[in-house]
Amino acid sequence: MPTASTNLERYAWLSVAAALATIGLKTLAWWLTSSVGLLSDAIESLVNLSAALLALSMLRLAAKAPDESYPYGFSKAEYFSAGIEGGLIVLAAATDSQA
Repeated sequence: MPTASTNLERYAWLSVAAALATIGLKTLAWWLTSSVGLLSDAIESLVNLSAALLALSMLRLAAKAPDESYPYGFSKAEYFSAGIEGGLIVLAAATDSQA
């Protein structure tokens, strides 16, 4: 039976796949239409991909067992990931308001 962390990792991989598919579709739409807006949106989707990859790596790190250096484990890695993703949202909001 899969563990909770295994299920979370599957969802993280699904998020990575969705981000890649979105980037691919938006890039194809840009190529077909030459719309700068679609190109911009495809490039912005790289933020979604980086957030998904960060979440995946932090979930893997948080699932590691405690060791001598970290006797309480690595569960705080998930909070670190959430903070960075929150920062990415603030950054995206700030750049959108500048346009």
